[in-house]
Amino acid sequence: MSSAEPVSNLLSRLTSSRRAAVYFVFVLLLTYTVLPLLIAAFYDSVDHFIELAGVSAVAALFVYLGSQVAIADRILTGKAPRVEVDPRSFIALVWLAFVAFVFVAWFTAEKVPLLASLGGADADTIAYLRERFLKDREGWQSSFVYINAVLAGALIPYSIALLFLRGMKHRWLAFGFFLIYCISFVEKAFFLKAALPLLYLVAQRRIQIPLSPAKFALAMLGMLITITLFSGAGSADDASGEAFFSAAYVPQGPLGHLVWRSVAIPLVTAADAIRVLNEEFAGRVLWGATSSFLALVLGQERIEFERLVFAAQWGQNETGTGSSNSVYITEAFVNFGWLGVVFFSLFVGWVLRMFAKSRDEAFRSLWMLFFLGIYTAGVVGLLLSNGFALLFALNLFVRFKPNQRRRSRPRSPMDAEFRPA
Repeated sequence: MSSAEPVSNLLSRLTSSRRAAVYFVFVLLLTYTVLPLLIAAFYDSVDHFIELAGVSAVAALFVYLGSQVAIADRILTGKAPRVEVDPRSFIALVWLAFVAFVFVAWFTAEKVPLLASLGGADADTIAYLRERFLKDREGWQSSFVYINAVLAGALIPYSIALLFLRGMKHRWLAFGFFLIYCISFVEKAFFLKAALPLLYLVAQRRIQIPLSPAKFALAMLGMLITITLFSGAGSADDASGEAFFSAAYVPQGPLGHLVWRSVAIPLVTAADAIRVLNEEFAGRVLWGATSSFLALVLGQERIEFERLVFAAQWGQNETGTGSSNSVYITEAFVNFGWLGVVFFSLFVGWVLRMFAKSRDEAFRSLWMLFFLGIYTAGVVGLLLSNGFALLFALNLFVRFKPNQRRRSRPRSPMDAEFRPA
């Protein structure tokens, strides 16, 4: 057994969609229940952390219960009739739309953030250009942020997984183009939309690429640090002296920034969401007003809640588009109280079961993207604005036709493909 084999086996277990619900419950309890209680034990004025811990504990329980609900298992396991679709037609349609959108977005941008960074722009300028690249567009271009979310959120990652699983021509070209787009606006973790599905396929031995699972994971970490460096994050000269679990903390260096953003900020932002609800709205339930879709359906006036949280943490940015998203349980709690937490968590648990039970390996490869999405943002936006609702519909009601022709043997390591047992 090679020295890398134990690491590859560990990655195989960690990326398995069959354990998705258990992993999420564990992370939810650790990050949003245990850590807030530890913080509350050492600091004053942390009632919102204690409240978050209670909400998270309830959410974790109902996520687990939702993952045990066998509704639609017959459909998920492929035993119900489905509509047959040619995968090449589906992929062509999605990619024609995506490529057209990318070139329009690039050529109409004030300046592509990555090019600005390579040209020596400072961190504030890069942050400004990043907001202007998609969020702060005007007129017909204001639709860019939604088009990007629907295509890049789930449909393009899913199509790339299909390309690799079926050994289709130009799969590396498609992956490379999507990766370049993901890093072009220097959004530090956005490239994971390209990398995580491929990591799943490699770690689960569904495909073979020149890099082992362990080396591919290290390459992802290296790219994350590199993009953070290009963004100018962690370049402050002096530390703030504030607590690590605080929005006012100033990390030093790109690695320190990554650790702070990954460990502290999700927790701090979730607690701040509850704090803003209590301070700005006297703790009253907002009944769907934080979501454009729910506000429209329920007849509520839209409240830009994520922007209020951002302003409470750092003050609003120059473009006025700064938003602080947080774990899905804050969306549920802020909008619908404890009942919202219960029902949203049951749904999340059931969706994680969907990833575990599905026979569509391309669909299963996106479970970590869904995990990351609900860990850092709300369910409604993830479903409607990030294309996951369309992805779920494909998984439940569509069957892609098998390849008509298969090569008898792989031509090179780049083309080699593992066959599932």
